[in-house]
Amino acid sequence: MDLRRFYHVVLKDDALADMSVSYINDDYFMSKIAEKMKPDERSLVKKLMKVRPLSGFYEIPINPGKYFHLIKNRIILPGGEDSGFIHVDVVRRLSRLIEIHEAEKRYEEKESDTVPAYNALKLRITLEDAHTPVWREVTVPRDFNFYELSVVIQKAMGWEGRHLSSFFGRDERIFVHAFEMEEGPEHLLASETGIDPLLVRAGAITYVYDYGDDWMHEIEVLEKVTLDNPEIPEVLRHKGPGPIEDSGGVDGFREVHGAIRDKAHPEHEEWLLWAKSQNYKERYPKKSINRTLKKIFGGKGPVTESNDPTVDM
Repeated sequence: MDLRRFYHVVLKDDALADMSVSYINDDYFMSKIAEKMKPDERSLVKKLMKVRPLSGFYEIPINPGKYFHLIKNRIILPGGEDSGFIHVDVVRRLSRLIEIHEAEKRYEEKESDTVPAYNALKLRITLEDAHTPVWREVTVPRDFNFYELSVVIQKAMGWEGRHLSSFFGRDERIFVHAFEMEEGPEHLLASETGIDPLLVRAGAITYVYDYGDDWMHEIEVLEKVTLDNPEIPEVLRHKGPGPIEDSGGVDGFREVHGAIRDKAHPEHEEWLLWAKSQNYKERYPKKSINRTLKKIFGGKGPVTESNDPTVDM
């Protein structure tokens, strides 16, 4: 049984099955799972690789405590009361990515004594829990502050900045706007906080936009890089549609985006017009966004809440 049919048969929910297969076919998403897997989960994958099931999938006893990431991300699908299913193609892909991750980790440990110079960070901005993978890969200067990073996220994702936002690190909350600031040693102001020490230490942080819709973004450090012109941030790569402002978070976005993509949907035209009024673009305007970023950050000195040129843009 091929992967898509397997998910449709087991989940008995076409929308959920299509979404799950979409994520599984995304190498970046699967590599993140391979990176986060617990030792028990990695051991399971390596053990299954030694067996070739005639049915094309494995039935295994499951323990949520041992296989948390595999169950959460629908790698293991629910079967009976104490059993689950995992497709052989998924096991093969995870096995390959685990080998890559472990090799990279060994190399990093070997090279840990050498700290290369860098002037920029390559970041991945991922919209969490979306119905289809949505991410943007950007470079930003290492001496950016978090307010500047917020501006880049807004432009790269297509947000209009009409709502409040903040960052959450391991122990810190970083407020984008001063009027929101709360007292406490773990509370920081974005305009006054550099991204490099915190981001490099944490590896990834969370950016929340619109406290009603709660759009959650993972901001992950992919690489430390040295660029000829590091002061201008740039969108390098992208995947997935632009999220739609005020659409009700990821669940509402899924419904609206489905209606927009389906020209036979009875409300297709109505939803499309509304989405465009919310700054939705049918094609990702990468060149236009990079021109805007160059205009914003082409001056001298850092961009802060007090001198943000985007307020009048």
